[in-house]
Amino acid sequence: MKKIGALMIGLLLVSSLFFLRMHAAEPPSLSEECLDARESRDEQFTNQVIKDVIATFNVDLDEHSYIEVSLKDLDAAHMIYGGKEKDEYYQSLKKHFFVATRGNPRLFVRPQEAYLFYKEPDNTNVMIHLKLRGEKWSVVGKKKKTGSQIPYELLPCEKDYLKKKKEFYSK
Repeated sequence: MKKIGALMIGLLLVSSLFFLRMHAAEPPSLSEECLDARESRDEQFTNQVIKDVIATFNVDLDEHSYIEVSLKDLDAAHMIYGGKEKDEYYQSLKKHFFVATRGNPRLFVRPQEAYLFYKEPDNTNVMIHLKLRGEKWSVVGKKKKTGSQIPYELLPCEKDYLKKKKEFYSK
């Protein structure tokens, strides 16, 4: 009985090692060059999307009176000013960035007033008008209009990566 148990454990161990060895190969990954190209493509895509959204609503965002802010910029400003956990200024703006979008939302802010622009997955352009009231940014208006479809193309290195990934995990 002990021999059968030992044999079963031995077979289990050998088969486990064989399985691990078979799957020990590194999964495919994107190269640094591809990651850089993807970041550049995504930034260009977001800029095209935001231009379309702003044009749809015909808002005059004179570059001398409004400052363009991304979520990354907003997070950096929050950290510069102490990164307080209960910061109503920051929290009341940040929550508007977490929506389903094509590209990344952009905030245009000046003292006491801001606009947030983004494109929904169905190409609906959205503009949220915000005003600073006390220590909190409040929505004073929200508009939606049909926008243009902006093409988003995979890079050749991304296509190659997806093909290799599919092959790797189908083994």
